[in-house]
Amino acid sequence: MKKKLLALTLSMAMVFTMAACGSSSDTDTAADTDTEAAAETDEAAEASGEGISAKVALITMDQMDVHWTRLEAAAEERVAELNAEGNNIEMTWLAPETKDNAQQIQKIETAIADGSEYIIIACNDATSCNNALQEALDAGIKIIYVDSPASLEGSATFATDNYAGGVQAGEYLLQVLTDAGVTEGTIGIVDAQAGVDSCQNRYDGFASVFEGTDFTLGERQYSDGDNSKAQELANTLIVNGVVALYGTNDGATNGAAAAVADAASSGSTVYCVGWDKSDSNIAHVEGGELLAFMAQNPDVMGIDAIDAVVALASGEDLGGEVVDTGVSTVTIDNVADFK
Repeated sequence: MKKKLLALTLSMAMVFTMAACGSSSDTDTAADTDTEAAAETDEAAEASGEGISAKVALITMDQMDVHWTRLEAAAEERVAELNAEGNNIEMTWLAPETKDNAQQIQKIETAIADGSEYIIIACNDATSCNNALQEALDAGIKIIYVDSPASLEGSATFATDNYAGGVQAGEYLLQVLTDAGVTEGTIGIVDAQAGVDSCQNRYDGFASVFEGTDFTLGERQYSDGDNSKAQELANTLIVNGVVALYGTNDGATNGAAAAVADAASSGSTVYCVGWDKSDSNIAHVEGGELLAFMAQNPDVMGIDAIDAVVALASGEDLGGEVVDTGVSTVTIDNVADFK
């Protein structure tokens, strides 16, 4: 409306000036008409809702874990939907190939250099990226966390309550062990990477369930989320006599379940629970070597993060809100629902 008012005012001023000078040719009148028409076109475009414009960098922990590919795919789909409605959102996936703090920091620096206005990030750990993220904040970039936040406050966080999910996994395994008449022994821990905040919380929640019992939690074995490495670590734990295994992410769980399957073929019984929905872990549940996995909602994280970008670009203050995106225990009884 301001554009139209300004254009009309200028147009009227030109008309009065020309009248005073005794010059009101057909050419001048046409020019005035064109100016007013342009102003009305601008106003119409605004009224039709051209939407918001935003340049977004998505930085996950790596590109190989199905959890991150699902999150990225959901975010991309949401961007496409919003752009079809008249918005102009550009999203680039800048994740490192493998989990590595230095590589993730480089991706943040790339996002800053590329002129990103928003960074959606799942941090490898709570502190390693803080300096780079602070540099982004100083440059006016908004930070939105998914899955795993840093200790530096962002505009919003969309993540699983990993501690509560760890408790859920521990309670399920303890009940299975109790039902099987197993009341003591060592539980092997196949972890992803040291310092990953989400996995730390999953471990802490799980460990809390076994406090005061006759079970012992073994030293955490770090697989970097790699299936093959996780399987090798789990094989060694089984040889050393663990009664159960707990995997803290998709790769760790997949490898642990594969090791349990190998042990079963030799007549050994080892109970296994873990984390994250994937085709492999679904197959392991159906095969019986994986009793349960905790299914997150990475698609919800991706969608909610993009919607947060729209809200911020529209001038909303999200106030650092933390949204729990939920977790489900997937067993043989309900695994068909998660295919």
